[in-house]
Amino acid sequence: MNLLAFETSSHTGSVALLADGVVQQAEIPTPREQAARLVPLLVKLLADSGLTFRDLDGIAFGQGPGSFTGLRIAAAVAQGLGLATGVPLLPVSSLAATAQGLWRRHGATGALVCVDARMGECYWAAFEMRRKLAHVVGAECLTPPEEVTSVGLTSWTAAGSGFETYFDVLGAVREQAEAVYPRAHPLAADLFPQAAADLAAGHDRVPEQANPAYLRSETAWKPASGSG
Repeated sequence: MNLLAFETSSHTGSVALLADGVVQQAEIPTPREQAARLVPLLVKLLADSGLTFRDLDGIAFGQGPGSFTGLRIAAAVAQGLGLATGVPLLPVSSLAATAQGLWRRHGATGALVCVDARMGECYWAAFEMRRKLAHVVGAECLTPPEEVTSVGLTSWTAAGSGFETYFDVLGAVREQAEAVYPRAHPLAADLFPQAAADLAAGHDRVPEQANPAYLRSETAWKPASGSG
């Protein structure tokens, strides 16, 4: 299976290629570089592996929630590539990708992922690992930090910028966690497990269906500097 993936929902973007069981990944250090560097990096990954877009079985992208601008970039690139090549598209939750990464790097079988959504709110969800995939417990939410809860998990690792931004408010939740990684963020390579499962199950999308998961209405976003 050959899969291409990209993630631009957070401050650090990334692209990855899974080809013949080998994963290659490259990062985009800042949000400002994502629009300009995303496609060239994807092309380079393929070229370095001797592949073209038409050799791919699927294209995965982080659908959010996260940075509004980053999500628009990812969805637009995915839709454009899907239209141009006919390759199936595989949107994957950015929160789930963070949980998947916690399991890959730290062996965390439960995760509470909480990301600063600005405007005094958080994107958050609880996840548990089942058959090597991060499954959401309940639903992905957008709420004030006071409403973040670990209900549904018996043990968990806390991750995401929300635990840094709302350090005091989330103190009780943070103190119950086995470990806390406030700077953890989704990586493109951690989209592959769910993307591969979705492709095998026939849950891929056509370009018209490859939309971001904002959780917040577009009209609610403020054009404040650095809002993403």
